[in-house]
Amino acid sequence: MGTSQALLGARSLARQLSAANGDHRAAFAAYEAELRPHVTENQIKGREAVATFGGRTAEE
Repeated sequence: MGTSQALLGARSLARQLSAANGDHRAAFAAYEAELRPHVTENQIKGREAVATFGGRTAEE
């Protein structure tokens, strides 16, 4: 999921920077709000996958 997250992130950041008319703080906040749910979901799936294969997660 890393490559797809990187591509989604780049597209989102470019879109938010363009829409913010030079206000990078607003662009970064909008970027975070847009991507955070997707990133969180993929982090959870990654931890679940590690546990499935008997690995340890960062929380252990």
